[in-house]
Amino acid sequence: MSDQNHHPRYITKSLWLQAGEHYYAYAVHLYRAEVLDLVGEWHDSLAVLNNNFEFALKADAKKETADSEVKRIRLLRYLGKTQDFLDPLNKALAIYTELNNECGINQTTNEIGLAYRFSGNNQNAEECFCRLIARAEKSGDGKHLMSGLGNMSQIYMLQGKYDQALEYLSHCMEISLRQGDDAFFTVLYGTMGNAYFFQGQLSLAMEYYRKQLQSAQKFGDLANISVAIGNIGNIHNQRGNFGRALECYREKLTLSQKLGYQVGIQQALGNMGMVLTELGDFTEARECFERQLSVSREIADPEGIEGACSGLGEIFTQLTDYTRAEEYFKLAIAVDIEHGLQNELAMNYLGLAEMYLKKGDADLVKITAGLALAAAQEAGDEESASKAAGLQEKPIKNRKR
Repeated sequence: MSDQNHHPRYITKSLWLQAGEHYYAYAVHLYRAEVLDLVGEWHDSLAVLNNNFEFALKADAKKETADSEVKRIRLLRYLGKTQDFLDPLNKALAIYTELNNECGINQTTNEIGLAYRFSGNNQNAEECFCRLIARAEKSGDGKHLMSGLGNMSQIYMLQGKYDQALEYLSHCMEISLRQGDDAFFTVLYGTMGNAYFFQGQLSLAMEYYRKQLQSAQKFGDLANISVAIGNIGNIHNQRGNFGRALECYREKLTLSQKLGYQVGIQQALGNMGMVLTELGDFTEARECFERQLSVSREIADPEGIEGACSGLGEIFTQLTDYTRAEEYFKLAIAVDIEHGLQNELAMNYLGLAEMYLKKGDADLVKITAGLALAAAQEAGDEESASKAAGLQEKPIKNRKR
């Protein structure tokens, strides 16, 4: 005999929120938003979450309000929206803290860390992720422990600490295996690939990127399919297979546009611009970099702005438009200095010095190469340091008149 006294009634009650005489199937719509998110229908998912948030506010349902807010902020970030998310996230964190909701506290701490990370404040991001890791380990929250470890590994990669990044990622793999979280493997494969890519281990990186693509295809995860294809394109690019790299980047651009994924769009455009420059197609390369710059400014992405300005500096150098080349290299350098992008700073000083060399301005070559050398030494970039030192000694045949 079925238990009709509480089982159906309990489930039915948990589906609904009430505000006055109005009822709303909050839990059903939340599940619908999650499914739409997974299949890449981000705008539709966001619309559902917006409705959830508004009704939860009317119903004075604190947890549901915070849940909807955190989930919709995550989607807004994917869609390239640039408003300040810290204030609403801190309000959500206060609600979860008041309710002693450990899962909510951990999720929001992760999102706050990402808000800092994508605004260029890596120090505050690192503090958030370290705090998340400590909390999640203490409470046994495996899901958010993996998030903290994975995001912290990204910080380590930016700092050039690849061994520590791989150590954290290996820990993630162990947890994911224990929990049978196959979907999380998609992200892990890509991040592991990145760690090997930045160390120049291209075969290992390609192995993990292909696993990332297979896993994303298995779950119909369009966002990670796009990321994986772009990553595979990066391998072809590094190996000098520019035609195959360009095919991958075009496919990533198409998928990112379908998703409305602004970060993916600017990344694809920037990579296309670099490959087209290598292929000598400066007209389309310039168009790609200009589109990248526009999108990056729209979403306030400093790394995208820097990459686009650097690319345009190189294009105008090739076109012997030295005035515009200097303008764009200096814009890139300003972004590097403001956001602490030390490796890129060295490269942009090098690009500027090489432009002055081509122009025939000996004094500016020497000054700029010296700045490139100092930036490269501070970043520990021996290759760029060697190039900068060579430029300082290089004789200039065509002097500026």
